[in-house]
Amino acid sequence: MNHTDYITQALIEDENMPADLAALYPSASKIADAASTFIDKADQTIAKKNLASQKAEIVAKCIDICQHVVKEGATISRLLRNPAGSMQRLRETRKPEEPVQPDMDEIIVAEVVDEIEAAHNADEANENGED
Repeated sequence: MNHTDYITQALIEDENMPADLAALYPSASKIADAASTFIDKADQTIAKKNLASQKAEIVAKCIDICQHVVKEGATISRLLRNPAGSMQRLRETRKPEEPVQPDMDEIIVAEVVDEIEAAHNADEANENGED
């Protein structure tokens, strides 16, 4: 074995995929595959149908989302193949999860539901003779 083989072995982590995670790997790779396929078809759709304005914007946003899915799918695959090294890398590169801000539509729906429930409870209280 020459010196370059030693260098290569030192640079490439030699962690075996845990047997109990191996069954998940094909499904994980399908995540990135599906997103990649969608990106290709969406790009072709924009070109073939000369989509413009809102429709083109919608498809472009879908492509953007799928770009992130491809990256996340690759991260999932790396995590399954090399759990210890990948977990350490995730800790180093990812910022802590921030709480998801609710969509304004969700807030409005929740307020309307609260109002309906309050009115319903008030009606029931009146029917039962409660004040």
